[in-house]
Amino acid sequence: MLYDDKYDKTEERMLDVIDSVHDLGEDRFIASLYIRKVDPLDVDIRLAETRRCLSIVNGETLRLAKYELTYNKDFAVDNNQRFTTAERLFNRLRSSMSSIRKRIRQGCPIIRKQPHDPFFKPSTFERSVLTKGCCGRDLYGITSFDDNVQALYYEQQALFANVILSLSICYRVIKEEKEIGADPERSMERFQDQCNRLLDDMEDIFDVTKDIEESEIQKKIEEMGLREYCKNYFHKPTVKELKLYVLNKAMQQKENGKLLQVAAKCFHNEAEKKDALLLLNHFDELRPDNRKMMNALTIRLWCNWCAGGKDDYPREKYYSLLLTGYKGEKEKFPSWHAITQSKSRLKGHDIMDLQHDFNAEANALIQKYSSHSNKQTI
Repeated sequence: MLYDDKYDKTEERMLDVIDSVHDLGEDRFIASLYIRKVDPLDVDIRLAETRRCLSIVNGETLRLAKYELTYNKDFAVDNNQRFTTAERLFNRLRSSMSSIRKRIRQGCPIIRKQPHDPFFKPSTFERSVLTKGCCGRDLYGITSFDDNVQALYYEQQALFANVILSLSICYRVIKEEKEIGADPERSMERFQDQCNRLLDDMEDIFDVTKDIEESEIQKKIEEMGLREYCKNYFHKPTVKELKLYVLNKAMQQKENGKLLQVAAKCFHNEAEKKDALLLLNHFDELRPDNRKMMNALTIRLWCNWCAGGKDDYPREKYYSLLLTGYKGEKEKFPSWHAITQSKSRLKGHDIMDLQHDFNAEANALIQKYSSHSNKQTI
């Protein structure tokens, strides 16, 4: 009869293997020798295999211990859509689990008779005398056997102890992951720390980066807030997605810093500067149409509004402020010469009448969005 030694890479299987291997004592080890009628040569072969596996498994345990130190420090991880955390950790224990499965399979009784159901394959984890199978008690103990048998027992105990340690580390990692995911403060801390590390790594590419796609993480944060996002998305995004978010934020901060420098040169009054920057964010609502080229007269009225809105004397520094802070397509702006000549196309209309209407509309927009911003803050 064939046995099935496959296993699901789940948290439950980790705990099951840990519990099963914990019960491995002298009686079960001796029973595994009797059930397969092991002779002295077989003992030597198993001893050599166990010693070889022990060195490999010990290396996996050490690498896993190092992995534990960094895994839950990262908010975003790769391959999170393909593997669960349990699968990811089991994949780091291929040699360890292969060694365990082989030892457990050696403790299964040989049954020549085939079952009635040809598809029936009992699990080695359930039938092996090393784990959960039925086993008698030896009267004399392991010390009654020769040195090689005793050496095999202690080497096998060391092998199983390493695997238990590795699986315990895996379970500890999963438990910590759940705790961090349930704690918004800890998950936000992981989010900010990894963003700062990625920012340091990507600082050199900011100057050559122009067009970058919009960040999905930023969209979700704007919808639900940073605290709620961190609580619900710990270890959900990939590192690439987080890099894109960090790059977007860094480019935005760089643009905002440049905009503030230009605004500081244009306005000495903080209230006027604040109003101008607010109006810049909603400048498209002041445009008279949706033509591809920005209307030169509208820009002239904007420059006059920035200067107080009482005289028709456009200044180029306010045009530079608009170019710096406008979020649309800057290549479709008219030249400064077209702006200075825009008054000649009015054909009898008074520029100051248009300026008065523009000032009223601009001030209404500022009042509207200022009150909206105050409500959100409250």
